[in-house]
Amino acid sequence: MILDQIIFYLKIGFTHIMDINAYDHLLFLVSISIIYSFKSWKKLFWIVTFFTFGHSLSLVISSYEIYKPNIEIIETLIPVTIILSALTNLFFLNATKKVNYFTILIALFFGLIHGFGFANFFNQISFSDGVDLVALIGFSFGVEVAQIIIAVSILILNSILFLNSYKFKKNYIRLVSVIVCLLTVLIFI
Repeated sequence: MILDQIIFYLKIGFTHIMDINAYDHLLFLVSISIIYSFKSWKKLFWIVTFFTFGHSLSLVISSYEIYKPNIEIIETLIPVTIILSALTNLFFLNATKKVNYFTILIALFFGLIHGFGFANFFNQISFSDGVDLVALIGFSFGVEVAQIIIAVSILILNSILFLNSYKFKKNYIRLVSVIVCLLTVLIFI
């Protein structure tokens, strides 16, 4: 019974991220992953880990009604996080080679914002009047599995493409970052 419930919500979390209509999540993952290849996967690992910790924390905070921010503000901030991440790739490409405490704090903060968005969706699809911890865990794991698949896919693609010259890598990152910014503006504004 509990395993069935975990699997049910895991599938919901997974499909929520993998759905074509979840382009905000995809654009954000592209914006934070595009500069990394398997040579630097540990740096991406720490960024995604703190992003995950942030959105898991805000998902719990919102689900247990400790704090529920205005969803319109959250829905405005999510595209801002995407654009800021992509702009970082454009203007601070050399500075992003190291993962420092500031990068970790930004990933955590952006995770908090995205988690409140996840919480809005989760609260709409949960079937009980109270918070079901099993459902929350299943949903969170589903989101994480989907994010890992997307991040690893980007790492594979980048590892193949980055075999060319450094100039190609730099131009590729800039081009993808510009596309992410443009798509975000077109979709959300």
